[in-house]
Amino acid sequence: MTGGIAKTIKTIMGRVAGMTGVYAWDFRSKMTIVAFHRVNDEQAADGMTCSSAKFEAFCRFFQRHFRVISLSEQVAGCRARQDMGGTLSITFDDGYLDNFEVAAPILRKLHLPAAFFVTTGFIGSHALAPWDSDLLLQPSWMSWDHLRTLASQGFEVGCHTDTHIDMGSADPETVRKELEISKRKLLDELGTPAQLFAYPFGGREHISARSRELVREAGFVCCISCFGGVNRQAANPYDLNRIGIADWFVTPDQFGLELVLDKA
Repeated sequence: MTGGIAKTIKTIMGRVAGMTGVYAWDFRSKMTIVAFHRVNDEQAADGMTCSSAKFEAFCRFFQRHFRVISLSEQVAGCRARQDMGGTLSITFDDGYLDNFEVAAPILRKLHLPAAFFVTTGFIGSHALAPWDSDLLLQPSWMSWDHLRTLASQGFEVGCHTDTHIDMGSADPETVRKELEISKRKLLDELGTPAQLFAYPFGGREHISARSRELVREAGFVCCISCFGGVNRQAANPYDLNRIGIADWFVTPDQFGLELVLDKA
């Protein structure tokens, strides 16, 4: 069975699951965090890009089937050992300009909260991320004014290191300096200390027990991944799973069925 056919079948099955109450029953036992990177209509969909229409469709699905809350609320609930099942938070990584120009207006229209994890060394720069080097249209980064505006609108801004290092292979001193620099920049530019942290690249191999401990020592209240999976109702805030929404998830109902099949 090809990937396209499998996704179509899962979409149909997911739609049936939503209509028959399976989503309502299943999602209440899971805490979900989703991640986006680029949201725009200029670039072809890929592992990091989705269109504005797709983004809005997913947001409306989240709104219909979950209690969408801020990541800070989820983390606070985990720290208090509260049952956070049935909640979902929306996050973004890296700091792309289209997050401000395209995604944020959709979120405001739907009255949805979100957290933006920024690589502080990219903000306000013309840096070319290595993973973007083959793109025909090079994406731009947000400025600090953009981030100040997002914060004033009630969105959360979190840390994603200063240069997007691989925390699984970097030595402890490098990790410590990256955390210190990025946290200081966020405080200086936004006026409030950053408490949320998402580690770069997001794979299991990109973080170690020691680097996770350094995140805790730096004063952050969470450490979230991006390799997929839901979380238990009261998960460890320094070991949170996050699901990237990109080209694998073609439709919200396919996503919904995949969550039902996730027996974390």
